Amino acid sequence: ARQLPNLAKMPMLIVNGEASFHAPFEHCTVKYLEQAGVHPTWIDLGKEGVHGNGHMMMLEKNNLEVAALMERWLGKSLPAETAAR
Repeated sequence: ARQLPNLAKMPMLIVNGEASFHAPFEHCTVKYLEQAGVHPTWIDLGKEGVHGNGHMMMLEKNNLEVAALMERWLGKSLPAETAAR
């Protein structure tokens, strides 16, 4: 696979809801990026216990729960000086 060296240098998060139109093939996106030298973290909301989300999860009633998952990932994945900004 073609390598994506610039993307490989930064943390990457992929989030999908169980009712998203991306749900059936999101694993393919993750595998493509891995083959291209990128190391994404994939959060499948349904497997994390956050149910009912579609593709526009930021507009749904449980958007704060989704944001909390992303915020935890950011806290773990970014350097301390960046996360503190």
